Amino acid sequence: MNRKLKPTKNKWYFLIWPSLLLASLLLIIWSPNGLLHLRQLYVEHQELLEKNHVLERENHHLYEEISRLQDDPAAIESLARQELGLVKEGELIFQFVKPESQE
Repeated sequence: MNRKLKPTKNKWYFLIWPSLLLASLLLIIWSPNGLLHLRQLYVEHQELLEKNHVLERENHHLYEEISRLQDDPAAIESLARQELGLVKEGELIFQFVKPESQE
């Protein structure tokens, strides 16, 4: 049962395995689907989530404005005054004109 292991004459195993390990590591990091690409996709995903959040807030504000315009006559009046320049009967409108500069 006492056998001595023969020393291997081929030492190329000690060169091949580290080389394969290094090549695998480089492929994992810099391949088209590697870690660098994964990091880039993560950053892009975070940016899209932020844009989505901004759009959701904007939608919420628009839905609130729609609800106000459907239910509140004062909101409709205010919008008509601002956007269309409408006035109530009997109101006076003052327009101030800047004098032309004399050159």
